[in-house]
Amino acid sequence: MMTSKELARRLSELAEEFGVVGASAALWHDGTLVTAETGTVNVTTGAPVLPDTLFAAGSITKVFTASLAMTLVDRGLLQLDAPVRTYLPDFSLAHRERSAAITVRMLLNHSSGLPGDYMPDLDPGDDVLERLMRELTTLQVTGIPGERWSYSNMGMSTLGRIIEVLTGESYHAALGTRILRPLGLNATADAEELLLRSSAVGHTVDAATGKASRVPRLRAWPENGPAGSRLWLDVRALIDFGRMHIDGTAPDGRRILSTAALHQMREPQFDDYWGCFPMYVNYGLGWAIVREGDDPVLSHGGANFGMHSNLYVIPEQKAVLAVLTNSTTGFQLYTALCESLLKECFDVRGPAPSYSPGPGADIDNDQFTGVYRSPNGEVSVEVHDGRLHLRTTPSPELVAWERLMGGTSGGAEPLPLVCTDSERHRFSLELGSPGAYRAVQFYDPDADGRPTLIRAGTLYERTP
Repeated sequence: MMTSKELARRLSELAEEFGVVGASAALWHDGTLVTAETGTVNVTTGAPVLPDTLFAAGSITKVFTASLAMTLVDRGLLQLDAPVRTYLPDFSLAHRERSAAITVRMLLNHSSGLPGDYMPDLDPGDDVLERLMRELTTLQVTGIPGERWSYSNMGMSTLGRIIEVLTGESYHAALGTRILRPLGLNATADAEELLLRSSAVGHTVDAATGKASRVPRLRAWPENGPAGSRLWLDVRALIDFGRMHIDGTAPDGRRILSTAALHQMREPQFDDYWGCFPMYVNYGLGWAIVREGDDPVLSHGGANFGMHSNLYVIPEQKAVLAVLTNSTTGFQLYTALCESLLKECFDVRGPAPSYSPGPGADIDNDQFTGVYRSPNGEVSVEVHDGRLHLRTTPSPELVAWERLMGGTSGGAEPLPLVCTDSERHRFSLELGSPGAYRAVQFYDPDADGRPTLIRAGTLYERTP
């Protein structure tokens, strides 16, 4: 078993290698816990990362939201395959028929077609999710609900609103009474509580100089609370939450989730998950799935304003691994640390993406050209020098988010597309860096054989 001293050594070395300002990590295996921390919570103050320092959970919050929803399923208050309108009668986006077809399960497994990254940055308040539902009425549903996986923050926020209606509490109050406090977690969504505790702030790291700068805001986009914009916790809280997903109980033996609910959340939801997310082989209800089968591996990552986090649960081996960081380069740190620990300790290897071009397949370029849109922005498929190219134009809100996360959503220059499977319309997008590729796939041809959908990170639908 890994020792705390060894974990601390690896964490510190990786933090130095990738320029991560502060980090915390923990590994629990069959009753034994090792923890480590390194660095500072804030480059301006120099305060150290402590064992109970709170970091942003980011999108790991989605597993908390899914778990909270499943407690209501256990009680018979929520039906997975009921339409969202069963609980939110006025729920509607711009495409009313598609809105009516969206079910609770589709919110949980990201197949609803609801926007991936819609960030109006509404005023905070207990009614923010209720107000968000009115904001959604002008947005499109991308594709046919239930058919394609497409990561959706708005799907989780809609689920959060359903939870409010069924419990009579605000989302964060319900999360506290049904998940956080029963598990005894050092976690909060209250900004005032963050001031009273050791709390990490995010940092952007300049790729050229390695200089770290504190982000200008601690939190934003309260309407994305159920998706990941509000929850802060320490690494032990992540471990204890992950342990609950092994047998469904709190440390005091109180049952949080039934065995049936745990297995439903681990059940792969898609027959064809190719190109959806390279770190995972499938998706369940709330959980991403790293390995299917009798010894499944569950995971979810998170990002929030200069922070990156990750959580792994291996139920059959009674193991949980968690990493929290407060830098835009935290993704590189947790990837390197988790890959090595999972392989050494549990013989777990993540899926290897195979999106490199290889021999190109013959296609009719004109079948694929056009403009495809979603609330995330648009992609344009064009022909240059006889080859297909893809140009991405993200929404202004997404550009702002990516800038605060130290990256870019693309745009400007069109990038080459190489068809690797003409029958299933699979392509490799050359990202411009050596060995860097992204999976792109076209779907649902119209009467003329022209695809109506493209997946390029998220789903976009062809404009008329």
